[in-house]
Amino acid sequence: MSILLSHNSSLERLRSVPPQVDRASSVREVLSIDQFARAGRRLSEKDLRAFGLLQRPFHKTVPSARHASGNDAMQVHRSHLDKLPAGLVRLVSGDVYTAGPELTFIQMAGETSLVGAVVLGHELCGTYSHFAQMISGFYERPALTSVSRLREVLTGVSGMQGADAARTALQWIRDGSASPMETVVSCMLNLPNDLGGFGLVVPELNHKVKLSAAEARIAGTDEPRIDTAYPDSLIGIEFDGVNYHRDAEHDRKRREALAHKGWTIYVLNVDELMTYPKLKEKIALLDGVPRAPGQEMPTDGVARNLLKRLLKATRCGVGINAALFGIGVPKGKVKVHL
Repeated sequence: MSILLSHNSSLERLRSVPPQVDRASSVREVLSIDQFARAGRRLSEKDLRAFGLLQRPFHKTVPSARHASGNDAMQVHRSHLDKLPAGLVRLVSGDVYTAGPELTFIQMAGETSLVGAVVLGHELCGTYSHFAQMISGFYERPALTSVSRLREVLTGVSGMQGADAARTALQWIRDGSASPMETVVSCMLNLPNDLGGFGLVVPELNHKVKLSAAEARIAGTDEPRIDTAYPDSLIGIEFDGVNYHRDAEHDRKRREALAHKGWTIYVLNVDELMTYPKLKEKIALLDGVPRAPGQEMPTDGVARNLLKRLLKATRCGVGINAALFGIGVPKGKVKVHL
């Protein structure tokens, strides 16, 4: 029998094994869940480490008819699907499979809060990843999935545990986030009032703006990106983190070119993003951006709590206290931000 790593373990692997070095192959045929039985081979500690897994218990999925007891080293989940659609599972090695990003998202949406699911969705649909260990920072990688792909998958697994929660979270997930802080900004602006968000209309993340030849000469590029953009209002927000935008002169020229194009760009720094009164003041400048129907200003208490949850979910201020990856990653292969 085969083993299907899932839930926290498949998420850990998505983070601990960057796609730039991952050799797991996507399974392009429908798989019967019956092949993942409880009586499958036992994974040793050496096996798990080779797959990039360090956290215990490890998680696996078995058919619903099987007894789902676990222990300190293993947690067993029962699947209510008879078959897994093509493309949702990856073959790691031999008879060991792991849930891919779409299946992992649905599984984790059923285990976490709505805010947690929205944050995870931004990460999976974005071009960054948290590290598997609970540390600050992130690394760059290609997007693992997309909002449209998640929506497509959800139509085929409607009876799966976590599908309803995933479908709800998908309303506020956006493609294109390039960092945890961009995810925090997107969520604060876009989530509804009852969750603490400001309920603005849907933003575009890392939106490309096509410049004229003269504007491109000023900006140094013919197609700059805006971190969080409202194209209909020509208003954008950019986050100035510690490791970003070190070239102030380049940023100034780039934003001058965007201003010539009609864009108004507001800049958030780390202190403003982490301090609710300052963040509220900056968001108040976005009066040219309409709110979604039925949305108003959130109450301060609920909005403050949402910001606190988002900063915690994106590991802001946790520090560095563990190894970055679960496997060997050649120097220079992955761009890391700490």
